[in-house]
Amino acid sequence: MKNIRLYTLLALLMTGISASAYDFCSVCPTGQTLAYTIASTNPPEVMIETCLGPYSGGVTIPETVNINFTDYTVIGIGERAFWEGCSSMSYSGPLVIPNTVRYIGARAFWDCWFTGPLVIPNSVDYIGEWAFYGCRKFTSLTLSESLTFIEEHTFDECDNMRGDLIIPESVLDIASCGFSHCAFDGTLRLSPNMVYVYGDPFFELFNITAIEIPEGVSYIDWMAFDFLTKPTELELPSTMISIEDLAFRNLRNLKQMTVNASTPPFICDETFQYVNHGIPVYIPVGTLEAYREAPNWSDFTNFLEMEGVGLSEQENNVAVYPNPGFSTLNIPPHSPNSQVEIYDLSGRLMYSQMTTGNTTSIDATLWPSGVYVWRMVSEKKEKAMGRWVKK
Repeated sequence: MKNIRLYTLLALLMTGISASAYDFCSVCPTGQTLAYTIASTNPPEVMIETCLGPYSGGVTIPETVNINFTDYTVIGIGERAFWEGCSSMSYSGPLVIPNTVRYIGARAFWDCWFTGPLVIPNSVDYIGEWAFYGCRKFTSLTLSESLTFIEEHTFDECDNMRGDLIIPESVLDIASCGFSHCAFDGTLRLSPNMVYVYGDPFFELFNITAIEIPEGVSYIDWMAFDFLTKPTELELPSTMISIEDLAFRNLRNLKQMTVNASTPPFICDETFQYVNHGIPVYIPVGTLEAYREAPNWSDFTNFLEMEGVGLSEQENNVAVYPNPGFSTLNIPPHSPNSQVEIYDLSGRLMYSQMTTGNTTSIDATLWPSGVYVWRMVSEKKEKAMGRWVKK
């Protein structure tokens, strides 16, 4: 214990950091001195408070550190942990994050020029804003499948990342500029749970060659994919309801489009501004007249009804009632342990509840009149969704 205290004191004298900033130090496998704060004693867990140097090479964060004959699990990386003390071009090797880490704080790796792939282990369920901003030497990205939200500017300016950008199914939302100015050059695949895609998480991802929009996505905001120029095919899910202006306006190389929605989604006059309106547009059987008459869809001249289009969502006989209704929305008996969610047309969540499988009655008395989207996902991942109109 005496040696550890002496080592900590020497580190403090060399760095000028207050002793109250952390509880102890330890040298990690790649030679950097990391300072830790104790998060819990039962179980024994610690957070990385800061790196005391050297600010070079790669960094392998340990799963555990031993202090006073006790192994502490490393569960988090604190705010500014590796940014403090380093400068641009510090570090020159890979960053290895163990699968014990659950939390990565804001600006934790700001402007740290680690090299090679960045793999966020599935143990991580939170990453703070600007955490990897300006990390220009990472070559690819694998995201944790436990993330539910990606904060603003988290991976902004990571402009050497290539390959696919896969958003895990766990992700519900991405804040402003979450992936701006990145250089991914493969497929952008969205999470099916991103019901509402906002306009600027992916700003200036000009090199993306394909986009996958899964079932579940319902709203695409203004200019959301304005950066897309290279994809030659576009498929919109059956759950799509509304696409705002300029969302896909620069898809100049588009050769064909498939729209799985039986009701033509709302689009604006500039949603597909520079798209060739003579390309084949595949739509569900029996919807030709609806698309020909729908505002702005009517500008397209080559609709083709196709068997199978519109059937990508699993068939389900659930039908809400009364529809239209005034104050109560009823969902008939369904699979137990189903998650029911209802959104208005702006993407605002109005209702969310796990149900038992019996008839679910929802009080909508205070909701404004208009169109709402409901969806239900069972524990077996069976899905049903539709629209409800409140008078």
